[in-house]
Amino acid sequence: MSNSLPTTSRGQRALAAIIVTDAVGFSARMSVDEEKTLQLIEQDLQLMAEQCQALDGRVLKSTGDGLLLYFVSAVQAVSCAIAIQEAFTARSKDGKADHLIHRIGIHMGDVFFNNSDVMGNSVNIAARLQTQAKPGGICLSQLIYDLVKGRLSLDAEFAGPLQLKNIKEPIPAYHLNAGGIAPPNPAPAKSAAPPDVIKTPVLKEGTKVAGRYTIKRILGQGGFGYSYLVEDHQRFDELCVLKELRPVQKQSHFLQKAIELFKREAKTLHSINHPQIPKFMACFTQAKRLFIVQEYVDGVTYLKLLQHRKQQGKLFSESEVVVWLVHMLRVLDYLHRRNIMHRDISPENVMYSRDRNLPVLIDFGLVNDTMADALGESLTADEGLQKAHTAVGKFGYSPPEQMLGKCNRSSDLYALGVTALVLLTGKHPRHLMDAHTLAFDWQQHSRIDSRLGKILTKMTQQSPQDRFQSVKEVVTQLSPLLSKETRAKLSQVALQPLRSQAPIQQSLSKPDPSFISQCRDELLRCIGPIADMVIEETLEDYPSATPQELAEMLASQISDEDQATAFLSHICIPNEDLVNSETMPEMGEVIEPPQTLNPDFIKQCHQALAHCIGPIASMLIEETLVDYPNLGAAALVNQLAKEIPDGQKAQEFRQRLRGAVSAHSLER
Repeated sequence: MSNSLPTTSRGQRALAAIIVTDAVGFSARMSVDEEKTLQLIEQDLQLMAEQCQALDGRVLKSTGDGLLLYFVSAVQAVSCAIAIQEAFTARSKDGKADHLIHRIGIHMGDVFFNNSDVMGNSVNIAARLQTQAKPGGICLSQLIYDLVKGRLSLDAEFAGPLQLKNIKEPIPAYHLNAGGIAPPNPAPAKSAAPPDVIKTPVLKEGTKVAGRYTIKRILGQGGFGYSYLVEDHQRFDELCVLKELRPVQKQSHFLQKAIELFKREAKTLHSINHPQIPKFMACFTQAKRLFIVQEYVDGVTYLKLLQHRKQQGKLFSESEVVVWLVHMLRVLDYLHRRNIMHRDISPENVMYSRDRNLPVLIDFGLVNDTMADALGESLTADEGLQKAHTAVGKFGYSPPEQMLGKCNRSSDLYALGVTALVLLTGKHPRHLMDAHTLAFDWQQHSRIDSRLGKILTKMTQQSPQDRFQSVKEVVTQLSPLLSKETRAKLSQVALQPLRSQAPIQQSLSKPDPSFISQCRDELLRCIGPIADMVIEETLEDYPSATPQELAEMLASQISDEDQATAFLSHICIPNEDLVNSETMPEMGEVIEPPQTLNPDFIKQCHQALAHCIGPIASMLIEETLVDYPNLGAAALVNQLAKEIPDGQKAQEFRQRLRGAVSAHSLER
């Protein structure tokens, strides 16, 4: 048997996925036929070692009737365990020879290498989980399960929080029946999983959700649910993305907490307005399922672009990656200034948008650490037990602290740096890491400018304090690598210099934030990503401009006369007497305490809308009030105006109701 022990130095720590195996009834078999049993265990250990090495793992040591295995990747560790049990099952079905049955335990965490040995609480947990596994089965911690459930097809049963020997806190765990060998006297099926775990079916093509979104196809699966491509029948069958977040528990207190946090997070998403982030459009709950709707981006992921290039024998060039980094740093600057972390940057979560000619950050971190706990929280024996953290991100791309439930700005920079290395080398992160320390050792795979190499090395340091602490620090180091030609190209897509949108609102003397957001949305449709730069420069040059003056100046920046006219017709100029009033509602605000709209005001809206679009006005108003129950008067008018295809009529609709909006606001 091959015994590939690591040669790590004394006192070295690493984050690792640990597998511990054990033969069932080994001592009893030895007492009956020692020679035969030793022959069988030697064959089995050899088979396990071969499966481990085939999946880039390492055999750390033998325990006599089992092995201690080490993996960089949680997915590889679980895949190896499944392959081992499937191989044993296939052999047992032949019925030609006697055989042993094995149990396997898997956990992930910080381990400590001491010459040829490995120690730590994570090793102890994996060893104890092995004792809980069914004969021929696998028992893995919830931390491992959460990391792999969206990437592997698993036959899993929730085992509950297990009180393991010499382990202080209960460990939530799952059973995998990988080999098909049932234990003697199996427990009734109903007790295999907690009764309150939600098992909701995947939405099938043609299913209509919330009365307006028709499922076209599944786009993908993440840690907390599925993403679908849908048609919005209230927006002329416009394509958008419907994302479902599935709480693991359906007990009332778990579900209520998840819904409350979901709404809070949805409000944060709604405030994001950046051309490189899909726009948040709506959120709702239906049948204890949580949904959000986002803009659909027509493009291709950088993972697919990389795969295509590798098929042609090419990779991303150094200059391409530098430009890409600048684009992505602009997005992170925008998010981090608002204290928002993405948490899941990787080549498959960045798309090249064909129409914008920019990288777009998709699968934006829909859940923060608190939300993740609410969605993945496990039942415990009593309310006093601590819950396990649910990891958000991908092993290899996410830094060590994030795998343990912690995340900060440098965590996103780490993932961005890893993604850049993958684009440069064409290799998965696990092939760029030292197998013992998990530190990146990529230099042998790519020869690049030493300055860029130092930047990427610092971005991908294991310890958070050793990395760049802000986007600004990275940009400062990266700027000297940009040639004049590159800077000229970047200026065409509004990438100089990095600034957030927050100062825009602070510099305004009269236009309110909702008006600026409205201008930005309409301007983006007309001139694309440079809309942000145009608005920023206009506000800096004319800080005291009235809303009417600002709209006209922005329209003058649109070269196409028809588009300029359409832009002005879609802009709702606020009543200047109410701009600074505390009663002025924000347009498009969602998930706020319900606002009461005067029935007379709704009737006026109906009359004005019917004048523009005819009998369907009643249906549109009714559906809008159902979909957006918390809109104020001005926001309702703005939302209804968007449903009017004719820009001129939309402007007339707004003008007709301007007085009614003012009167309604003053009444409140």
